[in-house]
Amino acid sequence: MTTARWWSQPVAAEGSTASKGIRRQLGRPQLDPLTVLIRETAQNTCDAALPGGGDVEFAVRLHRLSGNKYAAWRDFLLPEPEGSSLGLTEAMAAAPLIMSISDRGTTGLGGPLRADENPLDGERPDFVNFIRNVGEPKSVDLGGGSYGFGKGILYNVSRCHVVVADSVCEFRGRLQRRLIGAALGDGYNHDGRRFTGRHWLGVADDGHTRPLLDDEATAMAERLGMPRFAPGATGTTVTVVDVDLGRRWGQDDTAREPEDAADYIVSTMLWNLWPRMLQGRTNRLVCSMLRDGFRSDIPDPERLVELQPFVKAYRALQVEGNYQVPVRRTPPTEIGRFALVEGMAPVVADPLLAAAAPFTGRAHHCARMRQADLVVDYQAGDAPGDEMIQFGAVFRASMEADTFFAEAEPPTHDDWVLSGLRGTARGVVLLANGFVRDRMKERRGGDGPRPAGETPLAALAGRLAGLMTGDGDLAEATTRSGSAPTQGRRSGSGPRFVVAPELVDDGGSPVIRAVVALPTWPTTRTVTVEPVVVLDNGIEPAEDGAGRPVVIGWRSTDSDRSVAGAELLVDRDTDRTWEVRVRALPDAVVRLGLSVREIGAQR
Repeated sequence: MTTARWWSQPVAAEGSTASKGIRRQLGRPQLDPLTVLIRETAQNTCDAALPGGGDVEFAVRLHRLSGNKYAAWRDFLLPEPEGSSLGLTEAMAAAPLIMSISDRGTTGLGGPLRADENPLDGERPDFVNFIRNVGEPKSVDLGGGSYGFGKGILYNVSRCHVVVADSVCEFRGRLQRRLIGAALGDGYNHDGRRFTGRHWLGVADDGHTRPLLDDEATAMAERLGMPRFAPGATGTTVTVVDVDLGRRWGQDDTAREPEDAADYIVSTMLWNLWPRMLQGRTNRLVCSMLRDGFRSDIPDPERLVELQPFVKAYRALQVEGNYQVPVRRTPPTEIGRFALVEGMAPVVADPLLAAAAPFTGRAHHCARMRQADLVVDYQAGDAPGDEMIQFGAVFRASMEADTFFAEAEPPTHDDWVLSGLRGTARGVVLLANGFVRDRMKERRGGDGPRPAGETPLAALAGRLAGLMTGDGDLAEATTRSGSAPTQGRRSGSGPRFVVAPELVDDGGSPVIRAVVALPTWPTTRTVTVEPVVVLDNGIEPAEDGAGRPVVIGWRSTDSDRSVAGAELLVDRDTDRTWEVRVRALPDAVVRLGLSVREIGAQR
């Protein structure tokens, strides 16, 4: 097998880009580093989607090296470059945590292997732009950004600033596999010579380093345990060595455990990538999260109470008459579309969504995005006066104006900044910001003027139309965690409604039916259905007596097994998907909650 070795970049006589400077091009963003990481890598994935509109896989895998894989990684990465002080030796002294971010259904890192080689006509130089160059624009119309700035986050979340890229691409008429390591350390002096701090791990080639190719790349990827490629598939896996998971800000300010990080990453995917995750769209993003063999459940954004108004507003942008357009007198005359949808606010925050939520409490925000359909940010509006109501809006830039909004984005693509903009770009962004702000003021949860002839009851019915079932009864799904595990933090993703509660007829009696998906927990737990009754002034627990909506029981959709009552005992062998039924109350609004208790924990 070919032996890979490190090559370190010396400072050129005419000057060179300092490695540390590349890592700092993102500045100090307010976003959590893991949020920046998911946003930037998902953006690269979306920009690399294959033509044809098929699904695109975006997978994050987090695991600690052990056994043969630990030995293989140690042999591959060591010894570290002489004089570099990357910290690889220390990182590999104990089994480190690594994070692999993979995409499939994408082009892979194609084009020339050397930065001084011109690509052929129509050839995208993705390999050199990602591995070698800094700040090169992508050859993608209406894409999310450029290589060089966002990719710095991959090196920043590695304690030793080392990543390994494994890619299959179509290169000049055939598939080619490429595997290479790269590092962005600090500049240093060694043996009387200055070095930039940039390093590449591969095969010596004309005084530089090329990646391992084809069979040698495949053999090394197998040894390292890199995610596999199906026959004929293209795409890329980037592995971050000795990943820093950050801290649990706003909680107890402790270092994140892998379990916490997995939940946070899923939450970040939902809040930032949901427009690309929707059913029925072209190049739909299919996300997954795997932690030490445990797969996290990633629910459909369309079924989550917190995201529903945003999803409905996004879909409204496709229907003539359901959206508003800010118009300019000079080109681009149409700069984007805006829609706003109201709905019932959740009773209790979903702990999974709360992990990386961009705001606290109920929604009264506008999700701003460009043509790439990745959320830029959530701009706050005035909260509705009725605390049971939330609203979500979407503003999406038009094709004609997209480039002007791109000019307004910082390297992290999380805002539209006016400072530094001139001419048309400044006018476009100013108009959009003002238009969104004014439209949200007009729709403060129905507090403003109503159309002529509309009664207060009709207005309320209109706001709740998307949540009403049967003849006025309402059943809404929310989830919450129950008693905390022994260390005072939630352990793993919780159960969730994959089919929202609906009112059905059961032998002439109204029954609330919902379908719940259960995660795979390492310990045995009890999941309990907890109905609550919604009153005009809030909620009340469903107490014993005639006024209580009775939980009939659980039925597995996998094996048809039934369990009577509100509690379900869940171990590793328990079926994963269950239907739950609750006897409804006449003339009452009922919401269903789920609580989780670890066996042995105090109630």
